[in-house]
Amino acid sequence: MIYGGKNVGSTGDGLRSLLSKVTSGFMSLRGSPSELWKAYLLKFLDSYSYFSFSIIFTLFLSADFGFSDVEAGTLYGAWGAFITIYGLVAGFIVDNLGVARSLQIGFLLSLLSRIFIFLTTSRAALLFNVCILLPLGNCLGIPVLTTGIRRYTNETNRGFSFGLFYCVMNLSALISGPAVDMLTIWYRGSDALREAGGEGHDSGREGSWSLTSYRAIILTGIIANFIACMVTFTMREIKVNTAAANSDDERDGHEYSNGSPSVRVSTFVPAKASLWKILRETASTKSFWRFLVVCLITLNVRMIFRHLDATLPKYLLQQLVLI
Repeated sequence: MIYGGKNVGSTGDGLRSLLSKVTSGFMSLRGSPSELWKAYLLKFLDSYSYFSFSIIFTLFLSADFGFSDVEAGTLYGAWGAFITIYGLVAGFIVDNLGVARSLQIGFLLSLLSRIFIFLTTSRAALLFNVCILLPLGNCLGIPVLTTGIRRYTNETNRGFSFGLFYCVMNLSALISGPAVDMLTIWYRGSDALREAGGEGHDSGREGSWSLTSYRAIILTGIIANFIACMVTFTMREIKVNTAAANSDDERDGHEYSNGSPSVRVSTFVPAKASLWKILRETASTKSFWRFLVVCLITLNVRMIFRHLDATLPKYLLQQLVLI
């Protein structure tokens, strides 16, 4: 049937085909270990903490600590750079500690750093957390979850699992925006007291703590981070093995998730190796160099996104005066 120049029947078939693929994808996750669903929950909570903080980071630095636009932008860039630098070393740590232990350490560090940032009025304490503690926690969070997704799935459902993993991240980013807006617009906290007393919002006097709207946003990230930290301590160090057991002997020593004969879960023992050995093994694989080339190709696009994250909030406030 043709309607408005479009083939309605073809559109309907396409939607049914898409729905069928999505349904099949979720069906393929039946019998998956609980760690897979916990990883999705951790992804959502950590992404909310990350995005809600990154949206107001430069605004928070100027409003509560008196940093200039250039100084705030430099600190924002340093935060991201340190996540990358620490992540290179963290790969060695994850290989030796395993996913579960690395997540526990990472989320605990993130929780502590966010609490310190929420409570501190000292620039020195802020810089320590932004440049050291928080990046360390960040590099042991979402990147490690990516490794976890690979271990909690098999070849038949891994593609869909990673797709769902990034959908969860985008959903969390979508929610963080309105949450920041509501707390910024509806809750003024001591911002209103400052304005009533004739003090500008960007006074940033060190030593005088107050629950500003930006600190309230950070507090919501702390709550999400705390829940995530508790979840990490229920994670097991496991790996999903493909193929069903062919005999009772093969079933011994393995846990079959939810009774499914096609999902065999076994304990994963992290390989202990030196940093140089791990680097040599990584550099000798072709997949690593292909991945590196893809990262370099998309580097400029990623830089534009991060630049907008740092500058767009300030632009909207200063030039368009939306708030």
